[in-house]
Amino acid sequence: MKTRNLLLTILVALTFFASCKKMPQHIGDSLQPNSSYIKVAFSGEHDIVAETEYIDSLSTKSASYSLVGDLNDPFFGNSNLSFYTQVGLTSNSLIWGEGATTDSIVLQMIYAGYYGDTLTPLTMKVYEVTEDMTGDSLKYYSNTSFSHDNLLADYTFYPKPRTKSNVDDDSLTAAVVRIPIDNALGERFINDANNFTSNNVFMKYFKGLNVSCEPASGTGSICYFNLLNTKSYLRIYYHNDYDTAFYDFNVSDKYVRFNHFEHDYTTAQAPIIFDDTASNEYLYVQSTAGVRSRLTFPNLAQWAKNMNTNVLINEAKLIMTGANDMINGVNNDTAMFTQPAQLVVVKANEDGSYSILPDQLVGTKYFNGMYDPTTDQVWFRISEYVQDLVLAGPEAENYGLFVYTYAGAFNAKRWIYHGPESPDTTNRLRLEIIYSQIDD
Repeated sequence: MKTRNLLLTILVALTFFASCKKMPQHIGDSLQPNSSYIKVAFSGEHDIVAETEYIDSLSTKSASYSLVGDLNDPFFGNSNLSFYTQVGLTSNSLIWGEGATTDSIVLQMIYAGYYGDTLTPLTMKVYEVTEDMTGDSLKYYSNTSFSHDNLLADYTFYPKPRTKSNVDDDSLTAAVVRIPIDNALGERFINDANNFTSNNVFMKYFKGLNVSCEPASGTGSICYFNLLNTKSYLRIYYHNDYDTAFYDFNVSDKYVRFNHFEHDYTTAQAPIIFDDTASNEYLYVQSTAGVRSRLTFPNLAQWAKNMNTNVLINEAKLIMTGANDMINGVNNDTAMFTQPAQLVVVKANEDGSYSILPDQLVGTKYFNGMYDPTTDQVWFRISEYVQDLVLAGPEAENYGLFVYTYAGAFNAKRWIYHGPESPDTTNRLRLEIIYSQIDD
């Protein structure tokens, strides 16, 4: 079952709306004095069953950033990212003028960030898309592809996402990459002038671009580009019998634009073991439709039932700690492969889809999920979820929780954290509960 729409925009919107609500730190504070609180922690393979799973796909249509690059990770193997986009006219029509001929063409893109090693060169290839990309939003997932041929550019460069350029004006304003495009495209445009009478006519004639990356020779990197920035464009420099000029084709949020992701985990030095609850020393999450963790708490409801009294969950915190040293004899270089700023936890459904946790609706400050670099931890407050498990009882079906990176459609992050059977017993994944016993 495909895991759809992992942009999680609805989660963000609901969280923002709910953050205005009063933020409870514990449930039931007004019912019980502090002296009646009892603390317990669940950890280890008997308390938490965990595994790492593939993410089949996610919606990447109109993602905030367009990603392209090739990255070799000692744990996650190879990731090759590319994108498709339509481009359109910046005026109602285009007239080249008598005697027009192309001087040069450039695809300029504004950097929005990067991930990996920018000292490794990348080779980008730009192709013309030959298949219609319509506005049907059901099509555009991370594993979607369209026919493309007619190689327009083959460009090797070192990414410089922090080096500002003054190409367009006198001041250094933005970091850009400028990819030279084959002049034959410009000549074709000039010779086929009837296809520039309107944007609709042009986009039927020129269906779009595919920007991809060749395998990197070293670690490689992923580049983030903001195609909606006014300084991102496909520009043709030309002259006619009267003047020299240029014309820009640009990307709009009304056009089709989506990211395409491919992962090969077999190339890793220390490969992830997937779909195996016995291999839970370390757990893995990766954006760009990579991997997620699944967590279940098999004994939690029975623990509450065995007390033969009503159990009120005052607070439940799921605490994850990063694994930043050697893992299975391989260095986990978190300076190179930096941690995601935020994770997302959702309730797993039987069919592989997910539902929002009730705790998510309370607000971001309550629910959390932010990475804390001082503790190398991420924690979630899931008190209401745990209370529901207790009330449902040990016989109820439960498919656990999914853990994802945030903004996986346009963010190339990954994280390794200690599982319930980590050799580092101090930093094992754990669920800390503060509860009260209430007799009716």
